[in-house]
Amino acid sequence: MEISNEVAGTKLLIYGATGYTGLMICHEAARRGLDFEIAGRNEEKLSALSQQLNVPYHVFSVADKSGWEKSLLEKTCLLNTAGPFSETAEPAMEACIKNQVHYVDIAAEVDIYRLAESKNSAATASGIMILSGAGLFSMYDPLIVHAAKRVKNPVALRSAFQYSGGFTPGSVASSANIIQAGILVRINGLIRQLPVAEPSAFDFGSGPRQCFPTPLGGIVLCYKSTGIPNIEEFFQMALPATKGSDHSTVMDEEINPDSEEPSRILAEVTGADGSVVRSIATMPAGYMPTVTAAIEVVSRELDGSYKAGFQSPASVYGEQLLQSLQVEIIDL
Repeated sequence: MEISNEVAGTKLLIYGATGYTGLMICHEAARRGLDFEIAGRNEEKLSALSQQLNVPYHVFSVADKSGWEKSLLEKTCLLNTAGPFSETAEPAMEACIKNQVHYVDIAAEVDIYRLAESKNSAATASGIMILSGAGLFSMYDPLIVHAAKRVKNPVALRSAFQYSGGFTPGSVASSANIIQAGILVRINGLIRQLPVAEPSAFDFGSGPRQCFPTPLGGIVLCYKSTGIPNIEEFFQMALPATKGSDHSTVMDEEINPDSEEPSRILAEVTGADGSVVRSIATMPAGYMPTVTAAIEVVSRELDGSYKAGFQSPASVYGEQLLQSLQVEIIDL
């Protein structure tokens, strides 16, 4: 399917604008000169941010269909930053399908990617694009596409994420959903849940690091962009939800975007002939890569660059998306 370049409008709606990442995204949108409005559930915070950025605001809950209809009027794209996405993604997607507005979010939950995939037919019929995971996966997905091109007929992918920078309370809530999804892999093209899986060591450049089996979402999004039939994913640390269910215990000082240690993603792709290649993406620590990536994706949509239906970042924008982001690629 070709990318459409027909510009239907230029206005963006950011829902969840006053959350930790939402605030950063709103300021980046303003810095980039985007034409946008903000929305969420807290009128006091929205009013203050509206005055600060000189943008209109809308107050409504995700279940308010009339609120969606009014706020999405004359909009081209919705950027949903309100987590946990298990509560916000489906009503937001349905609103976008009904009102013919492109949907983008920064979810990191595999179940949300599967939800987005299930909306493919409805989104295609509506003429809109549904793209979930425009944060981390704007780096992760194009990296996998890049690595897959280095072998003939890629048949297996093992990827690992070395994250640096701490977690917001919203991310902790999302991590609980990731854990509850179980150990998911893709085997011969089908998603399977494993009863148990062992940790594995990956070398991100400074020696082997133990990583834990974690369904990051490549089994949905990277499969969409590459068709690799066998996919396993790993995360360097135990997710914070394992500390307990009190998400309020995550402190601001744990969120350290200025950490000296960058975040890295390693892709290990095996070809049908048995050849193995590895590529590493290095990016700044913390949440800023998510912010810049999400704004880059919606900027392209506002410019009329999209594919209708369910898409992943690389299925629509390819590995070239990395050129617009602060990502260094090393091929091993």
